[in-house]
Amino acid sequence: MRKSTPQKIFISHASPTDNYFTAWLGSKLKLLGYDVWVELDELKSGDAFWPEIEDAIRNQSRKFLTIISKSYMDKIKDPVSGIFKELSCADRIKDIKGFKTPIRIDEISEDDFPVQLMGLNSVDFLDNWQNGLDKILESFEKEKIPRDEKQNASPLNFWLDAFKIDGIVNSNSEKLYTNWFPFKLPEKLYIHKPSIQSKLDLLDIPFSFLEYNDRHICFFPPSDYPTNIECNYSTVLNIQEIVTQQLVPIDDFLALSEPRKKVVELLNKTLENYFIQSKMKRHQQANSSVFYFLSNSENRKRISLRSVGKTNVAVTGKNKGNYWSFGISSYAILYPEPYFKINSHIIFENSQEVVFDQDEHHSLRRKFAFDWYNKDWLDTLLGIMFKLSGLNDEKDLLIPINNLENLIVKGIPLNLDSHFGYNEPISLEKDED
Repeated sequence: MRKSTPQKIFISHASPTDNYFTAWLGSKLKLLGYDVWVELDELKSGDAFWPEIEDAIRNQSRKFLTIISKSYMDKIKDPVSGIFKELSCADRIKDIKGFKTPIRIDEISEDDFPVQLMGLNSVDFLDNWQNGLDKILESFEKEKIPRDEKQNASPLNFWLDAFKIDGIVNSNSEKLYTNWFPFKLPEKLYIHKPSIQSKLDLLDIPFSFLEYNDRHICFFPPSDYPTNIECNYSTVLNIQEIVTQQLVPIDDFLALSEPRKKVVELLNKTLENYFIQSKMKRHQQANSSVFYFLSNSENRKRISLRSVGKTNVAVTGKNKGNYWSFGISSYAILYPEPYFKINSHIIFENSQEVVFDQDEHHSLRRKFAFDWYNKDWLDTLLGIMFKLSGLNDEKDLLIPINNLENLIVKGIPLNLDSHFGYNEPISLEKDED
């Protein structure tokens, strides 16, 4: 016999791949006062726990939400899987109108839904989770599903329990890393007026430069030009002096406007050219270029972080037939101290080394990195910087800017010591090889 007033919202999903979305949805519903049942521990969906799960569906639930994803569609085919048994049990509930509601988080046609869900209106969370949540809440209001507006359950505790986080703050001291990688600002900026016979000659210049009218802005002296390029005129500027000025006279025909921006642009180009010379690929996003290593057998070798007290880390890999690569974008900052701000990305390619479109990328990132926490992003960022350093003893990036000097970018970012630590769960190993 079902309870006379069942109130629970039962969420059925494919664990662990859809845990992040399910925990997000469950915590939102709990915050709004709904009584949510969700089990994110795959081990607890087995036979030993089935009587408890069956009772929750049969006797306690007012609504049965099914998270439809690619992982769900794979697992539902197995008649001994937990989600198959949950859906079969829910399908026997006939006394509550609209008991089952499918929720789509992947591009799955309703024609391909399990037979128990065919003909039901699904709620899409494909483009915007908040919009999907609004539609769910609207349907709950129409169906008069009860909720406790004065509920005492903590959505935060629910989230922590879901990802097996034993509290948030601990008393262990911890080193906190930024994504700011210091570098030593070069002393001199050169302005050259070269004689260029052919645009192809520019390809012979071994160092980074900016074209500014008929001049080159760079960190190398005129003697570092290749022999096929003559330099008719040069001037040298002190970088520390000019970055505080708005306009710097060069000669009777030229003044350098906004020199600070020019220095930053040259630094950005210098680092990006180094990425390319290090055999990284470039992927252009809306506001930045993202650089990453091709996911091949050589680049999938794990990188040791032992020198900073950490383990090995991968910066590329293969997952479910697709290839992933950790990517970085960068921007130079001069104040208060010079550093490159390195932002993290994940790039997915198919077997033909073609980057997926934006929508597919979003879906793949959500499933792949749903349980990446600060530690995972940091360790992988350190790994790619160590790889770029050539694994030298100091883990520094040594980028030639002229025949005698390197731009030295530290491979370990700015960090500070904290008297407290933060507990993070252990991420799942997702690579197939």
